[in-house]
Amino acid sequence: MLKTLLLVGLLLATQFVPLVYAAQVNTFIYHRFDETRYPSTNISAEIFSQQLDYIKKQNVEVISLNELATRLAAGTDLPEHAVSFCVDDAFRSFYDVGMPIIRKYGFPFTLFVNTDAVGTHGYLNWDELKELVAEGVVIGNHTANHAYLVELQPGETFPQWKKRIQADIEKSQQQFEKHLGFKPTLFAYPYGEYHAEVVEIIKDAGFVAAFAQQSGVIHSGLNRYILPRFPMGGPFATFAGFKLKLAMKPLLVTKDDPFDPVIRDNPPVLRLQIPGKPINPKRFNCFVQGDNRCWVEADKVNSPGEYRIHAEKPLTGRRNKYTLTLQSGQGDWLWYSHLWVNAKNPVGKTVD
Repeated sequence: MLKTLLLVGLLLATQFVPLVYAAQVNTFIYHRFDETRYPSTNISAEIFSQQLDYIKKQNVEVISLNELATRLAAGTDLPEHAVSFCVDDAFRSFYDVGMPIIRKYGFPFTLFVNTDAVGTHGYLNWDELKELVAEGVVIGNHTANHAYLVELQPGETFPQWKKRIQADIEKSQQQFEKHLGFKPTLFAYPYGEYHAEVVEIIKDAGFVAAFAQQSGVIHSGLNRYILPRFPMGGPFATFAGFKLKLAMKPLLVTKDDPFDPVIRDNPPVLRLQIPGKPINPKRFNCFVQGDNRCWVEADKVNSPGEYRIHAEKPLTGRRNKYTLTLQSGQGDWLWYSHLWVNAKNPVGKTVD
């Protein structure tokens, strides 16, 4: 995998240069199409069409999430710059509004399905999902009941929680096999929320890769069970925002601590290790949601290349993020985002 790295620090006469991956896949996630009643997860058909048309006119390579996951699992190189598309939840508007646009361009798409919702009001039924599979749409697992995976139910112990999550995922896999004739190999966490132990459950269940919803660019150095996706819903569902995120390159982070995004102390401190020559912390742009601010400090106690991200106030909302952007010496913009979850009754056990 190291052969996919460009050691730009050896090429540019600048003091602060991070490593830059030469191979990447910018992945975009959608939910609803032309459903203005749900603005936070909706995208207009017009803007969606503009996005796909731009990809075609720019001749950007489009690969399926299946191909992406297979390459990551095998350790083979990713394309120099490709894009992948996926949709979560299997709402009816994907079938009625999104698919006619997708057919026009012929791009591969992955649909993550939570099986308990199939055939209920506002969701696709099994016959419609069969039609999509016949057209080449990849089906991924989104659990059975779309629950918060990182929380214990009232009075639930850790072993009971683990058994419940395992049973839910197995139930969904059985439903896929019964109605579609196969078990999906890709998984998407409901709400994008994961926990170290949840990741282990997904690995043990035999999935090749799993996707969250923290924004970022996929490269071969990532953990393939917490792959990032750029959300395209609400205020993010714009043509300008799509082009901006398509042009982003990954900020290479070789270690993030804590791995577990469930908040224990608020505001949380994130420790990152970024290879290459030391970077002036003032060069980072740091973003956090809400009426808050964050900043980066060099960790002078530990080895060079380690940084700490702090927030001024406790993080608000169910989900929040620390997002870093940095301009490389070549003028490219690099992106990294770390998810945080304010869980009500979080699972306590972690995995080393």
